[in-house]
Amino acid sequence: MDQSAEDIALMSRVRDGDEKAFEKLVDLHKTRVFHLAYRFLGNSTEAQDAAQEIFVKVYQARLTYEPTAKFTTWLYTIAKNTCLKTLARTHPTVSLDEEVGSGDDKTKRQVADVNMPTPSEHMQQQEAADIVKAAIDDLPEQQRMAVILSRSDELSYDEIATVMGCSAKAVKSLLHRARVELKERLKKYFIK
Repeated sequence: MDQSAEDIALMSRVRDGDEKAFEKLVDLHKTRVFHLAYRFLGNSTEAQDAAQEIFVKVYQARLTYEPTAKFTTWLYTIAKNTCLKTLARTHPTVSLDEEVGSGDDKTKRQVADVNMPTPSEHMQQQEAADIVKAAIDDLPEQQRMAVILSRSDELSYDEIATVMGCSAKAVKSLLHRARVELKERLKKYFIK
């Protein structure tokens, strides 16, 4: 049974009240949901809270679930809406130039780098990652979400369109505008 068919079968069992099926569904998707939330929100604690909220909403919506699309598309739609609401609630306006912390501990927002080869390589990789993340974070919300779903979760245009509630053509347009904007913002850093 492929993953999509397994997801639909599990969600159908969840709809019928099978809590073990829900636990299995959460186990199968919790990492991807957390990573999506983390990439969008940029904060581990907020991402954990959002991931929990996403699965609570999945459980609450179990009775109305209809397998008309891939389960992951439905799940990512819930995740997208939850992340947007969390962002609006916790960061009404976020400036990437704004320093966080207090006193001498003020720093710019950063993206953690899990690969730390040498200190100088780490610093170069961190600087590049910060620049790219800042550029992505500066995109309008719709473009940012399209980029995250496209690049990080490798969803097709049609899947992204379903998650975002727009047409595949609109997704292509969002991604094109995002790429143009990112290229323009990043050329001074990466094009010599």
